[in-house]
Amino acid sequence: MRYQELLTAPQHGLEAVWLSLSACAEHYRVLPDGRCDVIVQFDAGARPLRPLAVLIAGPATRFYDVAHGPEIGFVGARLRPGYAAPLLGMAPSSLVDGSVGGEAALARWPALRQLYAPAQDCHEIAARLVAWAAERIAAARFQPDGLLRDLLGSFHGAGGRLRIHDTAARHQVSERTVQRLLREAIGLPPKTFANILQFHHALRLLSEQQLPPAEAALQAGFADQAHMSRVFRRLGGFTPGRRPELTLVNIRG
Repeated sequence: MRYQELLTAPQHGLEAVWLSLSACAEHYRVLPDGRCDVIVQFDAGARPLRPLAVLIAGPATRFYDVAHGPEIGFVGARLRPGYAAPLLGMAPSSLVDGSVGGEAALARWPALRQLYAPAQDCHEIAARLVAWAAERIAAARFQPDGLLRDLLGSFHGAGGRLRIHDTAARHQVSERTVQRLLREAIGLPPKTFANILQFHHALRLLSEQQLPPAEAALQAGFADQAHMSRVFRRLGGFTPGRRPELTLVNIRG
């Protein structure tokens, strides 16, 4: 088992809680998805499980590789767009292509220390992440913005193909408002976020529907197959025709 979602019903600002566990030493490719994650690394060979580190990972704009040991597991909470600021107490833009872990993370978020306690299984670690999020959301008294929810829904529904001008017109707001709300919620410029969504849409057309690259490029809204290949190399580090084994995260609106 490499990746499994333990919690998929959004609650307390979490989009999903996931488990990553490997039976052998390998490198795991992480693709950009426009989200922040709170990740607990643990010793999978210990009983009870022994958490080793807690990491806050920001939204990425390109792929990166993580070394995955045979006795090491990860349980992560993927934050819903718009919830990173109230959950973390900081703008997600300050974490783009970066992370905070170890003592630095504990100094900024002391409540994360509770995640280091030994756990009977990965589900107990997942439950602690949910409890942490519930406490943070309650303390922030956060109420989601209805316009932001609708804007994100439009971007996801169009698979990243909807232009800023058209999005603003559809929701009867200015382009500047769309830019501001999305950047505050995600930490990325709307165009970058749209590119990531389009990239994932094309990946699903290739991997799940097994469309030929030329047809996938057309359906995903790329100018042509060459355009799609350039985006794949930049965001994923591979070409549409030579994809490594990947786990496609279920990105939700």
